[in-house]
Amino acid sequence: MSLVGQTVRIIISEPFEWTYGNLFGQITSDRGGDKLIVKLTREIKCNKLTGDIVELTPRYEKERVSVLEKHYSLTVNGTLVTTQGREFVFSGTVTLD
Repeated sequence: MSLVGQTVRIIISEPFEWTYGNLFGQITSDRGGDKLIVKLTREIKCNKLTGDIVELTPRYEKERVSVLEKHYSLTVNGTLVTTQGREFVFSGTVTLD
């Protein structure tokens, strides 16, 4: 089963000074169970980059994004992806919304 097109909620746990609240978006790619590409409903601004596309990868070894298909949550690292580059942004928990 593909996760593409599913809506997700991302609850941020780090950094502690996060000011954007929860993030919402739609999965545009689920690359083989190793990572998700999500288009956010709003842009976020980081230290060097601004954008609305994030790559989510499992934070812990041996976890896979396929657990979302069973409606479990997954702890992830989020990286902002733009044409100018990539920047690590947050750690948090993602669930299907």
